[in-house]
Amino acid sequence: MVTLVRSKAHWILACLLSCFAAAGALRSSEVLAADSLSEEVMAALMVILGGGVDSDNDGVADEFDAFPDDPYETDDSDRDGVGDLADAFPDDPFESVDTDGDAIGDNADTDDDGDGIDDLYDPEPLVVTDVTPLLATFSEAFGDAVIESEGNFLFPSTAADWAGFANKNTAIYPFVFENGGRLTFNASLPSGGSADVRFRFEYLPHPDVDPAYNTEAITVSGSVPTQYSIDLPPQGANTFGSLILYLNTKDVVVSVTDVLVTAKRPPMAIDTDGDGVADAEDAFPTDPSETTDTDGDGVGNNEDTDDDADGIPDDEDPAPLDPNNETGDLVVLSGGQVDALWDRGIGAYDSAASSDCMNNGGEGCPSIGWSQVDDSERGTVLEVEHSSSGAFALLFIAASNGQDLTNYANGALEFDIKVMSGDANFTMKLDCLYSSGCFSADLPLGELGVDGWESVQVPMSQLRNAGLDITKVDTGIVIWATDTTSTVYRLDNVRFTGYDPDATTPPPVVGIPYQLTEMGLGSYSDVINPASYRCVEDYGFWLYNAGVIPFTDLGTCANVENANPTKRLPQVAGDAADMHTMTHRWWGSLSFIGEMRVGDPNNAGHLTPDPFIARITERGVRAMAIPTGLSAGPGGFGYNIPDPFSEVFDGIAIGNSAHSNMEAKLHDYSEGAVTAGWYDGNTLVMEATFVYGSPYIFFDVYSGSPQIKTWPNASPGERGIWHEGGNSLGVWTAIAGGRNNFLIVGDSGTTFSNTDSAVVTMSAPSNSFTLAWSPNDSSATRQTIEGYARNAVRDVTIDYAVDRADNSVTVSHRYLDASGQAVETMAGLMPLHWKRVSGLSYATSTRSARGVIKFAPTTGFDYELPTVGVLPALPVIDGSLNNATLRDLVGDFIDLGPNQWNMRSDTYWNGKEVGRVAEVLALADQLGMTAEATTLRDWLKEELADWMSAERNGTLDDGNYFVYDEDWNTLLGMEESFLSHTLLQDHHFHYGYFIRAAAEVCRVDKAFCSAEQYGPMFEMLIRDYAAGRDDELFPYLRNFDPANGFSWASGEVNFVRGNNNESTSEAANAYGAMVLYGLATGNDEITERGMYLHASTSASYWEYWNDIDGWRGGNAEKRNFPSGYPRITTSIIWGEGSSFSTWFSGAFAHILGIQGLPSNPLIMHVGLYADYLDEYVELGLEESSNGKPSGLPADQWTDLWWNLWAMTDPDMAIADYEATASYSSEYGEAPAHTYHWLYTMKALGELKTGTGELTVDYPGAMAFEVPGASPSSGVMNYVVYNYSNEVKTVTFSDGKVVEAAANGFTVSQ
Repeated sequence: MVTLVRSKAHWILACLLSCFAAAGALRSSEVLAADSLSEEVMAALMVILGGGVDSDNDGVADEFDAFPDDPYETDDSDRDGVGDLADAFPDDPFESVDTDGDAIGDNADTDDDGDGIDDLYDPEPLVVTDVTPLLATFSEAFGDAVIESEGNFLFPSTAADWAGFANKNTAIYPFVFENGGRLTFNASLPSGGSADVRFRFEYLPHPDVDPAYNTEAITVSGSVPTQYSIDLPPQGANTFGSLILYLNTKDVVVSVTDVLVTAKRPPMAIDTDGDGVADAEDAFPTDPSETTDTDGDGVGNNEDTDDDADGIPDDEDPAPLDPNNETGDLVVLSGGQVDALWDRGIGAYDSAASSDCMNNGGEGCPSIGWSQVDDSERGTVLEVEHSSSGAFALLFIAASNGQDLTNYANGALEFDIKVMSGDANFTMKLDCLYSSGCFSADLPLGELGVDGWESVQVPMSQLRNAGLDITKVDTGIVIWATDTTSTVYRLDNVRFTGYDPDATTPPPVVGIPYQLTEMGLGSYSDVINPASYRCVEDYGFWLYNAGVIPFTDLGTCANVENANPTKRLPQVAGDAADMHTMTHRWWGSLSFIGEMRVGDPNNAGHLTPDPFIARITERGVRAMAIPTGLSAGPGGFGYNIPDPFSEVFDGIAIGNSAHSNMEAKLHDYSEGAVTAGWYDGNTLVMEATFVYGSPYIFFDVYSGSPQIKTWPNASPGERGIWHEGGNSLGVWTAIAGGRNNFLIVGDSGTTFSNTDSAVVTMSAPSNSFTLAWSPNDSSATRQTIEGYARNAVRDVTIDYAVDRADNSVTVSHRYLDASGQAVETMAGLMPLHWKRVSGLSYATSTRSARGVIKFAPTTGFDYELPTVGVLPALPVIDGSLNNATLRDLVGDFIDLGPNQWNMRSDTYWNGKEVGRVAEVLALADQLGMTAEATTLRDWLKEELADWMSAERNGTLDDGNYFVYDEDWNTLLGMEESFLSHTLLQDHHFHYGYFIRAAAEVCRVDKAFCSAEQYGPMFEMLIRDYAAGRDDELFPYLRNFDPANGFSWASGEVNFVRGNNNESTSEAANAYGAMVLYGLATGNDEITERGMYLHASTSASYWEYWNDIDGWRGGNAEKRNFPSGYPRITTSIIWGEGSSFSTWFSGAFAHILGIQGLPSNPLIMHVGLYADYLDEYVELGLEESSNGKPSGLPADQWTDLWWNLWAMTDPDMAIADYEATASYSSEYGEAPAHTYHWLYTMKALGELKTGTGELTVDYPGAMAFEVPGASPSSGVMNYVVYNYSNEVKTVTFSDGKVVEAAANGFTVSQ
């Protein structure tokens, strides 16, 4: 045998093998040449013989080990760098992993983990995702769409065109499709056939829907569930918090289940220096301070003073990144390409399409399309084609954010156009895609481009004069062929020219006369600038920001420039015609609408003079009793009125024998009573006075005879007579289950005829009578009720007085007759009243909407309310937190700059913005951050001054100003939000934020709120929502209802359930802001008015929103919630009950969290009972994934919930806060404020002022207690902010005396 020995090792091996063979250890056939041994065997033998190194001690010498440092791997058969043992595909160099074990390698597999989600759309493609909690739940139908059963949907022919189904699983929000996304679902038709399905993503549920995206419709078919998918194109940074399912096919039941929405993952990128820019796109991949080198000179743009190397320094260069653009033109479209600034790209509005077409050449828009084409003269250009249908359609190029074009104010919009065929007349404009306030009128341009390419120049001055606000333009061009029929044209070189760094922006010229009323340096207007009109597309094209108008569909938002709004006028007559128009009470529909036509569901308003609920109609009034129909369940409680639009069904109606088509007007009102007047033409036919809490309605009839009507189809067991004699008649009805006991009482000589019929005629000498309701049909109760029935009440005055010794508020109710004299009546006292009143004897009682009503004969009553106190902020307490961290957070907020501080232009959201800045300003002041505080204060002053002034550059402003409406006696802010014009809603919620911000500015700069500067305008805002008695311009306490003791939101009150109020905290913010403003300016009257409203808001919150006595148990009479209601709290109070919901969400975090918004010391009343708050927080976080704020979806106010939690358990709140790497701030909250609030509440403890047990003699003071191991071992903290220039002695009722330093905080133990 010849053996080739290649090395000493091989020679030794060969000898050994030969020796083994000779000794019989190996059969001769097993003696092989060393070269024929595997490398593993040779390596092992070499190691045994000491002839090789084995770094990983796996028995294979490094020379033959593919993985010399891995003891578990030696071979890599396919040379892919993965050891054979670990390689699922050891012979395939392109695969090594099979995550889901399906024999398809992950590189080839489109679903690596086998969870049914494509890897591109799977946030964790190697981890099986439990999709169950991520599936949409379309459990809410709207527009008369029908949910047949879970997952089965129907779009009936009778439904509205916009009918659909809303997802209620809010845990799946928000969606962000920066790189696109995918929607998958299973669908089938139980009855077979096919149907079209589509989905819509919205920013938030109605009304704040924009930006929105509609998917294409997809056809589903067959009775077997099949999976379908829709790919979603990139949507930039847009965030979506609402998902809607639509069926395009009517009258077919479609099963849609397992709807899953996933975002497309961003492409993998290496970022060596961690600056957020991938190495492939980073000119300096190892330098985190630089990413771009425009001119390629090796100096990054951040350091380079001439980025484009054109010889013009960047700070003087109109186009510092473009060496060829020395003119500073702002390019929109060139060579068929849209400039990156206009990031939304090319889109079209088509009146024949269901939504805009974006970046798709017009696909989905049947009347218009576009594409890039090669032009023989220009090269690549954009070609646009109008179809032959004639439907209105236009092309636009848009940006996500408004662009400030001030530097082009003296320039022009220029573009080149060539008509290929069809009519050559064109119209263009610039406007705001999402109604941000920069509309110009349509500008006819005439005939263009007939003979080839034509350059067009539209002066910016022309656009401004047509209504354009060039500071926030988000369309680079909007253009269409004027007749929109069969025109083909080409566009190129769209740009803004005439860059001028010194240009300014004069406002559009106002084409209507206006009158300014100057108020110090501020002013308000008597008319709305038409340039302020706005339009929103939301199942119609709705005009807004145009005053108190009916809902007006413009047909297209393009018509807003020519809008001619019709003003609604108050429905007032009699004494009310000479009074300021009152709205927002439990009877607000009367002044807004007047009569509600029988059978008309569009006019649904009901008055709620609890225990009555009544509907004013053209035939008279329908009256029912809330107690007899009160029902409850998890969703709330109230009187679910059967057949609410009939003349009568359950209950009773009062009509007139001679008049059946009357007009109703508000005739008179006071704080606790309202009188309706019915007219036939100009003739007053009858009046009725409703008194809150009263069992009486007082009638006077001047023409015809009164009729008492009951349901004509009533059976013997549904209607009857329970008393007849003297001057009274008792009629009972039990149509809908509960029994109503009515008593009609006239003066001497009154008779009744046809008492067994559905229409009883009454004859009374004076034609005056009283409709009474009795809690029972006993003769004793009847006699008591009847005894005071003809003591007619016309007015109820409700006054207050503040005792500055303890800051308690005494509220006085007085009942007056038509001559203004005291009248004894059977007064109904609500829980807010009778729990705080002594000395009355109650004749009877009943349980109704607010709890038990107790009836007592009296001419009036008084009750006392404690005050919580107010502070301009929480103090910064030494040692309670890390001052450096707080300073950094304040600095971070400063660094955001005005563009981030202020992104909205309406009264609500901009109000929240100035409120947020005010909170951070208060912190900067306390931290001694003088420069930062000055920056914030100066910005606030500028912003508030803008709002408080109705003129800009010598002409009427078109945004951020106020108009006084002399018909409605109200102040309207431009821009409107949440129907604050249309229905006069929520003024206190909106304007309270401005007063809060003004109070913070004037805490230091008192001159800013002086009569010479802006004080008169700030006080105008206060007067609008909470004017004093006998104000010259405004009704008394518009938004606050003294009879109920809390505020109402709606002015029009067009609801079957009466009026409503949701957030007590935003009301408290408005009223507490009055106290702060009064203290800052030395106005005691405003201070005390605010103290009354703030104290009553706090007390009613605990009575009616939380039922604190019911929660504590004990006396059942003191429980305000009905027994069938299982919750400890409610969110929306209605005139006849409540709802456990919000107007915008069904999430528990929103339903309960809205009472903690905004988070500041003006809403401390929510923390009065820390033991209750423990359970409240637990319920509010019930839907959180971990039971903590950190487990809430991004839009469910994580920070507000930390702040609420800190009022009862700061340690837990802080622990969750510190464990959370990132979160989304609520819009009115700043991270600096959240951090400070949490640690300061830990230091201060639980609130102790506000229940009356501990009082103080100064409004700007509160007391807290850090609980100890026993009730008596806690540590008290007394906090005072002294607004005066001298040391103030402040005394608490427990004997604590604080010498409060001037103009600052004092914290004492």
